[in-house]
Amino acid sequence: VMPWSPSIILGMSPAEAIERLGAPDRVYAVRGAEAWQDDVVFDYGDGLSLFLFADRVWQVRIAEPYPLPVLGFILGGTQDDISAVLGFPAAMVEGDPEWMLTGEAWPVRLRAIPGEDGYIRELYVYRADF
Repeated sequence: VMPWSPSIILGMSPAEAIERLGAPDRVYAVRGAEAWQDDVVFDYGDGLSLFLFADRVWQVRIAEPYPLPVLGFILGGTQDDISAVLGFPAAMVEGDPEWMLTGEAWPVRLRAIPGEDGYIRELYVYRADF
């Protein structure tokens, strides 16, 4: 069984995302530093959130308590656990490891956000061309 990849949701319209995942528990706006960075968020309440801009999903956030494996690893693991599946990070961005994902029509990145204990608590999969 192929591990679930959030990158399949990137680029979906709101209607396509709702058709695939159902209606979100909450919908809210997130203010960016610049007006063009404002997003609408579909929050599914289980640690899964979709960020939309210009009627397309550009980023997927996966956070605790999300229970399922993502790309072959689970939240609460370490950077080494992700590296065992995806290889070494391509970069460190603001101190967080980031990997390049392949196989999509646009550049896709995975950023892992560790907690103070060093274990991964959040994942962001996003279109790097946004």
